[in-house]
Amino acid sequence: MSNEKLIALPGGRTLAYEDGGVATSSTVVIFFSGTLSVGSASRLPIVLESMGAHYIAPTLPGYGNTSPPAKGVSYASTIQSDTSALINHLHPDTTGINLYIGGGSFGTVPAQMLYGAPFDKFPAGRHLKGLVLFGAFPPFRDDKEKGFEYTKYMTWPNYFAVGPPSRFIPFRLLNLVTKLFISSKTSTQESAEAFIRGFLFDKMADKEKDMYKAWRERKGYEVGQLEREMAQMNRRSVEKSWEGFMSTAEVLHSDWEWGVKDIHDLDEEHTAGRKVLVIAGRDDDMTPGEWGKYLVSKYANARMSWLEGGHISAIFSMDDIWAEFMEYAG
Repeated sequence: MSNEKLIALPGGRTLAYEDGGVATSSTVVIFFSGTLSVGSASRLPIVLESMGAHYIAPTLPGYGNTSPPAKGVSYASTIQSDTSALINHLHPDTTGINLYIGGGSFGTVPAQMLYGAPFDKFPAGRHLKGLVLFGAFPPFRDDKEKGFEYTKYMTWPNYFAVGPPSRFIPFRLLNLVTKLFISSKTSTQESAEAFIRGFLFDKMADKEKDMYKAWRERKGYEVGQLEREMAQMNRRSVEKSWEGFMSTAEVLHSDWEWGVKDIHDLDEEHTAGRKVLVIAGRDDDMTPGEWGKYLVSKYANARMSWLEGGHISAIFSMDDIWAEFMEYAG
């Protein structure tokens, strides 16, 4: 059951989020989910519970009950201001807090936007201790920088959906076709579950299916429960608007607004005392591990952890990953 809360923002916008753990904790974790989803704090990692952390999961702009960016305002600026408003609302006094930011899949983009954001745009960044990225996206605008070509590792469907063609075909036509396809598959809860199952679960290798079974047994989940939860979040994410989904390619190709040209150009204030952990599935064809390797080569104090399995394999090792990250980031 959702414990979603809403914050009224300037200009009539709204920010939706869920949170869990200890609301007064000085250990603050903000995690962004991926596309076609909403923020959820229903399953807190064991290490965060034991630390008494405050776990906050915002819903991204244009999804669910979170408003799209205001007209003329960039996605990066929206993430900076929305997250600042969220932190100010929940932790008005940031003195002494330790902030950790993470994201999964598309959610790694807003997470990284905050990591390098100027402190006058995202003041809480001064308290940032670590960044954890599950299935990470690199900055697409750096396509051929030093020979790195993000398109080289994309499947053809993803190449057309969010790669270069998505930038040049007008009126969001590719996005519209994809939207029509997905909406036809998720019009009911039952059809959405079947779509999620076919898209993510049925193509798992036997080893990953064994990991999933072991995870269900540890968490007390019945067969089909995770698929049901994911389908529910999928449907909630587009109840009001498809703008979040329709803007995906635009966001991936947008400026992160760090004020520097490249990741390794971040100043010492944005790197000293911070750690970056990148998680990649060996069989992930949606966010290829080569993207993660590229990011690790660019970020200071970064390392990579590989998992067996595909795009959602991190779910089945979430407790171990967060324990590794919190020990690493300190």
